[in-house]
Amino acid sequence: MASTRRLPSGKFQGRYRDALGQDLSAGTFTQEKQAMRAAILAEEQSRQVDAVDTKGGKITWGAWFDTWHEARDVAYATDEHYRSIAVNHLKPQWGLVKLADIKELEIQRWLKKKQHPPKGTDPMSPWTARAVLMLFKTSLNAAVKAKRIGSNPAKDVPYPDLPEGLERFLTPEEVDAIAFNLSGVNALLAWTGVQTGMRIGEMAGLHWNRLDLERGAVNVVEVFDQKAMMISPVPKDKEKRTIPLPDDLVRLLANHRDHGRARQATCGIPHKVGKCSGDIVFRGGRGAPIRSSDWGKNVLKKAVRDGGVEGRVRVHDFRHTYASWLIQEGVSIPEVALRMGHSDWEVTQKYAHLGDDGFDKVKEALARKLNSPEPEPSGDLESRVVELERLVAELLRATPRATADPLDRVAAPRPA
Repeated sequence: MASTRRLPSGKFQGRYRDALGQDLSAGTFTQEKQAMRAAILAEEQSRQVDAVDTKGGKITWGAWFDTWHEARDVAYATDEHYRSIAVNHLKPQWGLVKLADIKELEIQRWLKKKQHPPKGTDPMSPWTARAVLMLFKTSLNAAVKAKRIGSNPAKDVPYPDLPEGLERFLTPEEVDAIAFNLSGVNALLAWTGVQTGMRIGEMAGLHWNRLDLERGAVNVVEVFDQKAMMISPVPKDKEKRTIPLPDDLVRLLANHRDHGRARQATCGIPHKVGKCSGDIVFRGGRGAPIRSSDWGKNVLKKAVRDGGVEGRVRVHDFRHTYASWLIQEGVSIPEVALRMGHSDWEVTQKYAHLGDDGFDKVKEALARKLNSPEPEPSGDLESRVVELERLVAELLRATPRATADPLDRVAAPRPA
């Protein structure tokens, strides 16, 4: 609401609140009526759909970040991560700079200096630089949307290149070796990761009613927040997505549904929004939800070592592998970005060097890459033992380098 206040000088200052609720000055006048008229006019202009609030551009980036980020609905861990980036990297440089004074050239100079500092100072890693720039761009995009500034000065600032070898893309043979050394639901989790590109939190929070095995699709709308220990909506609308499932993975999931752990009426985990409508797909050995820290450091690390896979493999590398397989098979960058829930194509561009469009194309690409026959779901324990004996017999008859079908291994876990 527009208002005035008398200053110690005897003059009157017009005050108003913009569309975001910020209390701003409309100027100083000798007469109170003039101050009130200016305040009313400024408030009306700030609330017009197409208005750029030039007064609002005088807010510092630090104050804007606090206002904007406080209103965002993000996961607990993501909120902590973004605030850490802002406090440690962005606010020291841009915290006191007004939005209207931020320039593209200054952003480029700053990033260059952070990555190539004077001797004796540790450089900012390319991974950190990309995360910092991404948050900076997003916050300034929001300022444009709120009509604080007319354009985003960071829009055309390129993301730093990543050194060769930092991204880990697994081959089907490496995934096969890892899955072979995982049992039951852990092997299925690995194959789901590389054939859907879902984040570990998205898989851990996946409910059965989000799977459409008849159509061959999964709807990603929830995530398990392991710090808050609750099921939360995915933090961004663009991350809500439908991912096609290749036929072999559909059969593995159906087998897990029919012969795995008995399903509960609810998942038993608090939901941030709404009520639980069923059980989750993946649970750990004692029935607890999958936690990325425990699963990656213990379960996956051991399987990588036992499978003879060289180098470090992180849980998130399954997601990288999904993207690399699709791009190598000719799926377009926009389509990969859509299926991975990337809001910015530039994020997906880091995979572009691996390649030389649509829902069915994704399914076909994964089927070609795996180049494996579809497994038949196994039944009770006795039939699983028979199936395992058949696989062993085939291996003994094969050449030393031959391998059994990787998906059969997942579908038929070895008995304890």
